[in-house]
Amino acid sequence: MKEILERLAGLVPAYFEALLPLLTGPKRFIAERLSGDASAMQKALVFLAVSFAIGWVLKMPLSRGDPLLELGADAVFAFVYVVAYGVALYLAWRIAGARSGLQQFLTIHFYYAGILLLLATGLYLGTMGTLRAGDPELLKEMHDATHAGKLATFLHENLQRLIASPAYRLSLPVQIAGFGAMLAWIFAGWGAYRQLNRLSRLRSFGAGLLFLIFCLPVTAFVFVLGNALVK
Repeated sequence: MKEILERLAGLVPAYFEALLPLLTGPKRFIAERLSGDASAMQKALVFLAVSFAIGWVLKMPLSRGDPLLELGADAVFAFVYVVAYGVALYLAWRIAGARSGLQQFLTIHFYYAGILLLLATGLYLGTMGTLRAGDPELLKEMHDATHAGKLATFLHENLQRLIASPAYRLSLPVQIAGFGAMLAWIFAGWGAYRQLNRLSRLRSFGAGLLFLIFCLPVTAFVFVLGNALVK
């Protein structure tokens, strides 16, 4: 474990060198990385791995148990759902007329997923931190339900209690801001796929609709997988 963390620490400088250009100009950054770089996908995977590691370290203080025991399962889960959504994205664009290979699509997707993981970490920390400070009992019950694979049931059965909780209501602006930032990032980066395949905005819009449809079974699969891993 120590060796793995040391390796990841060594990758951090290169990670932050890529982070700012990716955030400020995703289409330009992707175009530069894909042009004549045989190791582009490997670099994208490294970017994704470091994003996951940063998120894991930041969430350690809010961990329910020993985070080291959950690291392997969390890493597998993150990689599987990232790839699953990446394949759904690839299929949507292919149907819309794209001709680029899967590797190029996944390269873009891994970079973008790394950014989304960071945003999701901020969303998690903001929401759970607010609950921990204002309603620790509710937070404990949500953690218990999550680790029992029953979070959806808990949220459904306790909807009125959640609404009545001042801490949960206080977390709602954090959730709105977090999901809004993730959605804005998806819109900002979507054009890189269109630019790669030189497709019209209409076909890009069609790919977006198809991706939303394909996300339904993928999300169901991710939900089942997540429940299986926490039990």
